[in-house]
Amino acid sequence: MTARFVRCALLVTLFTAGCSKPDAVRVLDEPVTRPPVKDMPPEQKQFRTLAALIPGDSVGDGGPNWWVFKLSGPSAVIGRFEADFNTFLDSVKASSDPEQPVSWTLPTGWTKGGERQMRFATLIAPEGACEIAVSRAGGTVFANVQRWYIQLCGKERENDVTPANLYDRVRKRMVNGRFLLQVDFAGPKDPNAGTPNMAGPHNPHGGK
Repeated sequence: MTARFVRCALLVTLFTAGCSKPDAVRVLDEPVTRPPVKDMPPEQKQFRTLAALIPGDSVGDGGPNWWVFKLSGPSAVIGRFEADFNTFLDSVKASSDPEQPVSWTLPTGWTKGGERQMRFATLIAPEGACEIAVSRAGGTVFANVQRWYIQLCGKERENDVTPANLYDRVRKRMVNGRFLLQVDFAGPKDPNAGTPNMAGPHNPHGGK
């Protein structure tokens, strides 16, 4: 039975049953219309977050557990280290080994920092310019991605990221046998404000 035969049979069934909604038929062949992705003027993009999710090997109460890798700070600083972040992500390997559930290769000049609350690891750029925070998170892809966007753009713009346009904003690719979900957001708010362990030129007091 061919796909064309099945489609024709479905159309006949719908019309002979008195279908009064042609849209219910057309949707079989027409692409889904997604709301456009909203953007903001360049002058409002003072800060930037590069982040990625890689699935772990356990399931928590809030859904799949993710390894989270996040680099945030002033756009000029993050731009300097974007290539390092991407090289780092390409090296990440997650496993079921409880002794080493995740591993990576540090970019040249980067160092591993001390222990931090709520983090698996902190990786520090040359001269402490910025940090990659490595942590675990539960919840859905949408919940995590929308949270990062709100940190940069404010609660008033939370509806810029919706389930309908989520995968217009998320880059999907395979890394070392696991899928990786990656975002690149920019906005007017410092995403590290209120996280006192974050040291760097935009948050010199240190803290989380």
